[in-house]
Amino acid sequence: MAGFLQKMITILLAYLITHQVLAKTCETEDYEDGVCVPLQRCDRFKEKLARSSLSEGERRVMQKEQEKCADEERTGLICCKRKPRVKVPRSYEDIQPLRDEQHSMLPNQSICGLDSSDRIFYGNVTNLDQYPWLVLIKYINDEEQEAFQCGGSLVSKRYVLTAAHCINNMIAGVRLGEWNLETDPDCVSKQGIVECADPVRDVGIEKIVVHKNYTRRQSKGGKIDMALLRLDQDIVFGKYVAPVCIPKTESEAQLNDGHVMFVAGWGMTENDVTSTKKLFVDVTNVGLNECRRKINAPLIKIDETMICALGVGGKDACQGDSGGPLMAIQKGTGGADRFFLKGVVSKGLTCGSTKPGFYANVYKQLTWIVSNLES
Repeated sequence: MAGFLQKMITILLAYLITHQVLAKTCETEDYEDGVCVPLQRCDRFKEKLARSSLSEGERRVMQKEQEKCADEERTGLICCKRKPRVKVPRSYEDIQPLRDEQHSMLPNQSICGLDSSDRIFYGNVTNLDQYPWLVLIKYINDEEQEAFQCGGSLVSKRYVLTAAHCINNMIAGVRLGEWNLETDPDCVSKQGIVECADPVRDVGIEKIVVHKNYTRRQSKGGKIDMALLRLDQDIVFGKYVAPVCIPKTESEAQLNDGHVMFVAGWGMTENDVTSTKKLFVDVTNVGLNECRRKINAPLIKIDETMICALGVGGKDACQGDSGGPLMAIQKGTGGADRFFLKGVVSKGLTCGSTKPGFYANVYKQLTWIVSNLES
């Protein structure tokens, strides 16, 4: 019981650190619907304060707006007009007619899948530049509270691949180049030498494409938990932000029983947060027949659209975000090691479970992915 309580306390503390307390609603001096937010997030005042151009009347209004949000627990809040929610266009798409130029939209192996040469295969916290394709998905709720609750993989200069179950009306953007949620830029020291990553990049989402055969009910057939996020700008690749390779041939997609793969993220699901630093864990492939035996749930359809994998040595598969990557190191063209995206973290992952977790098989949806790309 003591161990259980300690675990729950740890999860609660991590949640409170990463999430803001729910914002308080208010009414502005202009009789508009408002919400209490940090002053630096209120457009009405922050720009003028930066230029020191507030008039005396505006300063009195600002003081009144701050008084409405006075709180012993939190300081620096102000009643600010609630921003209208901008919903990202979303569609549910099947395979589209393929165009020749779409095949070239995925980067070649001279660019994709490159990772830190100083890998820590049996560690827990990643290197600063490890898995540079890993992204965080940002959500903003009705109280304008920001949270990162899912992950994804950068697969081209314009697209992120994630899980369909991560898509909801609060999705607001993605963050690239993140390592430690509490610092920006992120820096580490090795043998007295300090290395700092580039500042994180927060990018908007222009369009969301959800796989037409996705359903939230696992007992239904055709459950393909996959979605594409089209970003609102082209991404310039570098050491800390780069795409992962997508398997395009049977040999690149090959997985044998016991094949070692990696899952990475910040330990997030839709419900809680367990780490502020990017983590990874090694898992092994479990054949579909063995997976069915271990799961022992006839109503759950386990087929070739899925990959099953199990944490090695009791390691928790939940250390990867929902929507994040299931990756394997393989020889690419020219014989160089590359990381290939084998699967997308789906539901069914339970921390510490002896049962395999489910991943949407990327290669089986290659045509769907490519046919839904736009230049």
